[in-house]
Amino acid sequence: MKRKENTVNSKKHNILLIMMTLVAVFTLSLATGCASVEDPETEEPTVSVPVEEGADTAPDAFVPENPKPTVDHNVDSDPEPLKEEELALSPEGYGAIGALLDQDLSLADMLMYAVEDEYLAHGEYLEIIDLFGAERPYTNIARSEEMHLSFLREVYASYDMPFPEDQSEAHLIVPENLLEAARTGVQAEIDNIAMYEKFMSYDLPENIYNVFDALKKGSDSHLLAFQKQVDRLE
Repeated sequence: MKRKENTVNSKKHNILLIMMTLVAVFTLSLATGCASVEDPETEEPTVSVPVEEGADTAPDAFVPENPKPTVDHNVDSDPEPLKEEELALSPEGYGAIGALLDQDLSLADMLMYAVEDEYLAHGEYLEIIDLFGAERPYTNIARSEEMHLSFLREVYASYDMPFPEDQSEAHLIVPENLLEAARTGVQAEIDNIAMYEKFMSYDLPENIYNVFDALKKGSDSHLLAFQKQVDRLE
């Protein structure tokens, strides 16, 4: 009687082992099958890194439509009113070249020269894009110039001053090739940096100093990008 009972128990034990094995195989198969299928609901998203302002990037790099500033420009929305002498305009030329020649700069002169030079740079880089196609770093830097103009527009608005219109077309330098364009960009950024350094040597309201400093740092980045282009094309 015991022998028969042992035999029955042994058969039950074997059946249980078989069932457990089948369950394990089925579970492993299911897991393997799921792993091989891409689930669009759970797939980890691709993270795009914004391009640094003015950077010379690979063709497939992500470029934001409205690049964020690399520095905080800290515009005071309600600054102390400017004095009459600070509002006096007596320009000696146009853009950075005019600013570097001017020996009697008012605050209004500085702001005007800054706007003119940013307009000029933006116009020249768009002209280069129009002539030679959407080449980097011109596409990136043209968008950066738009951002720079928006900084200056905030300053004008904070003092309730009308923002100057774009008169840069008469001052544009049209290059014959991309090497000449890159060299033109180098010189334009050198002049722009020198202009802001000159402005910051004056006793300025903090919010305007911060804007000029932000714009100069942007131009530092642009200069490096253009110098890289010159080195590549020479």
